[in-house]
Amino acid sequence: MALQKKIFKTILIGEGGVGKTSITLRYTEDKFGQDMRMTIGVNLATKHLNVNGKDLTLIMWDLGGQPRFYDVVSDYFNGAKFAIAVYDVTRPYTLERLHDWIGRLKEAAPDCDLIVVGNKIDERSGDSGVPLEEGIAFASQYGADCVEVSAKTGEGVNEMFEAVARALVDKYL
Repeated sequence: MALQKKIFKTILIGEGGVGKTSITLRYTEDKFGQDMRMTIGVNLATKHLNVNGKDLTLIMWDLGGQPRFYDVVSDYFNGAKFAIAVYDVTRPYTLERLHDWIGRLKEAAPDCDLIVVGNKIDERSGDSGVPLEEGIAFASQYGADCVEVSAKTGEGVNEMFEAVARALVDKYL
């Protein structure tokens, strides 16, 4: 009898326009769409992995970030094992808005692990935007790590998802 792969619900949360869909698309299809459309409700994507000899599947729930979807997407938090909380490094308020997202996540899925991800590092110019140190300080309030990525160039995206997968393997397999 063949062993089944362990399946993990992983959600991407954050304000609209921070790049959740672009991060997911970069990871699952190694593509970047210059003209991404707003996510209505939720998009699903899957990725099959082998981490330290253990097979697993990430089902990524890319949740719409516009205010009109807040009540709807909270229902999708249930059963999540890992959350990727995304902010746009060029828009500081998107990091602050993660307090609300993470608060609602912890209400619905208190045991859900978390990583904070600053996206769009390719658009950062000079000292403008959110410095990595600020992201790290924010994430530490939740006992989480913070990394920066660029969905556009792909920088850091695979490494971030690999870290998520390793954390899931360490905790559950």
